[in-house]
Amino acid sequence: MENTKLQKETDYRFKLLYAIGIILVVNGHCSGGGVNILRDLFEPYSYHLVLFIFSSGYFYKCKNEKTPFKYCLKKIKTLLVPLYIWNFVYGLIVFLLSFKGFEIGNKVNLSSLFIEPITTGHQFMYNLGGWFVVPLFMIEVFNVFIRKLLFFVKENIKDFVIFAIFLILGTIGIRLSLKGLNTGWYLPVMRFIHLLPFYALGTLYKTKLEKYDNLPNFIYFIIIITLQIFVICICREVPFYISCWCHFFNNAKIVFIEGFLGIFFWFRICRILEPVLGKSKTLNSIADNTFSIMINHLMGFMIIKTIFALCYKYLGFFSLFDYEAYKTEVYYIYKFANLHQTQIFYVIFAIWFSIMVQKLIDLIKSRAANAFSRKKDS
Repeated sequence: MENTKLQKETDYRFKLLYAIGIILVVNGHCSGGGVNILRDLFEPYSYHLVLFIFSSGYFYKCKNEKTPFKYCLKKIKTLLVPLYIWNFVYGLIVFLLSFKGFEIGNKVNLSSLFIEPITTGHQFMYNLGGWFVVPLFMIEVFNVFIRKLLFFVKENIKDFVIFAIFLILGTIGIRLSLKGLNTGWYLPVMRFIHLLPFYALGTLYKTKLEKYDNLPNFIYFIIIITLQIFVICICREVPFYISCWCHFFNNAKIVFIEGFLGIFFWFRICRILEPVLGKSKTLNSIADNTFSIMINHLMGFMIIKTIFALCYKYLGFFSLFDYEAYKTEVYYIYKFANLHQTQIFYVIFAIWFSIMVQKLIDLIKSRAANAFSRKKDS
């Protein structure tokens, strides 16, 4: 999620994993994006976000435990500050659009500007992907302090102990959510708690498990797919849950099994594709701008819909376009010729738009820094 180098020597496996994860997120907000990406086997909502959590855990560095407060300040700067800046931007957009009859997003007030980015993340709707930032921040901070407190645990078993603790906490979080403690201020806590095991798995995989991950691809995928089909048979359907609102199955184990299987399925895919696609400029650009894509892709959808709306209103084209839904429902997607496959153009444009937004911001920052430097030198 953060636009930083993953490590000194780029690990292109994770570049691909980030790209896949964010594409699945955008697809999910576009009713599948016109493409069925193995949804008959794996439901993306059950694993796409945990790909990011797993990756963050993988790249955690133990040296952060020496200066945990400095580490927390860094996370505030890279995660929370951009989140709130974008929230103010989208608050302004919602406020201005309200004069044109748009009813998407809450009213701009102190709660929607400062409180709701933590409690729901859906205050202005266009930036609702930002809900994920707060639990990610909480996980990062919680992890570093737990590891600091467990200084007495031997290093060779520490990651196993933390994984076990996080798994227990995650299970508790899911069970509390099932009892109704997934609203108000409980919601961000439950979001953060149930995602903890996926972060710990990333760290554990790097330090202990990765060296054993060497099964031949055919056998590996047979095992993963067999396990998934077994789960489907138990559930009588492809398991589905929504991390955002902490709506889960009645069985906490299924939540974690689905997440773990999704992670290991796609990570092996990335390992296979890395020699061919690892240095793809397009995929790396997507991977490097996941934060902007997460925040801005729904506005990308809105731009496409606005073009349809203008053609509908002033030219009489696209008679099936729902102008009222365009102004009131953020998830409304007009399907050209009523074909769901055309939604893929929304996905492509939204990702491109979000990347261009970040590039523009980077350009402005660069020019501002150069101007400041020249002024200082003079």
